[in-house]
Amino acid sequence: MGLLGIVAAASARHAAAVLTRARRALPLASTADSAVVEGVAEPFRALAQAAVDVVPGSAGEKAQALRAKFPCVEDVTVRRAWGDKHAVLAPVLRRAVAAAQRRGRAAGYLGSDGAVFDAPAGVFSFSGPLVDVAGASEDELKELAREWPVLSAEGAFPAGLVTLAHRQAEDGWEARLADGTTVLWGRLDWTKEKLARLSEAIEDAHAKEPGAFAADLRFFEDGKVLLKPLGPTLAAGAREASR
Repeated sequence: MGLLGIVAAASARHAAAVLTRARRALPLASTADSAVVEGVAEPFRALAQAAVDVVPGSAGEKAQALRAKFPCVEDVTVRRAWGDKHAVLAPVLRRAVAAAQRRGRAAGYLGSDGAVFDAPAGVFSFSGPLVDVAGASEDELKELAREWPVLSAEGAFPAGLVTLAHRQAEDGWEARLADGTTVLWGRLDWTKEKLARLSEAIEDAHAKEPGAFAADLRFFEDGKVLLKPLGPTLAAGAREASR
């Protein structure tokens, strides 16, 4: 071996030794207290930190455990600057668009991708209309998430939307409004057109008979918007059921 070869080999051995010492000096992510949760508000941050602290293994394994324990977490970014004593786990939360129910009971949240997932108290806060997703298929939930910004917009319905609930497949969805009006919506299509026509029809109907109505938009594509007045007793019952 020539002089240059000897120098190169010695340099390589030296570099490997330096790298090995550096790796040994870097705190391992496998210790139970080597990961800190940041980037989310309390009290969820404390819950996430407690979940991480009991998981042995690498920072990546802790991140995986965090996603598995909390369905509201879509992803977890892991970062660790050179020389830091711990890894930082930053949960990325799913985007929730509405509070969800199943047959009137709390069922977590509807995500922007149509997934329904649970979350600890305080992670999300909604004061607007609810969605009752019992019986809805995966495709129907995706359609709902897509159309929800229009359906839930202030002033979209003739009266405030309280709940949008899934009915049988052939009936689609039913909207319950704050004044007791119910609307069999059908499939989630022609949303803006249905809303506009519904408002026109109820405004015209109110000129003859004030109060709540049972509306049927399932045959909208055939040009039909059916309205039936609800008596005071039925309207009051509908308002009570929608609370």
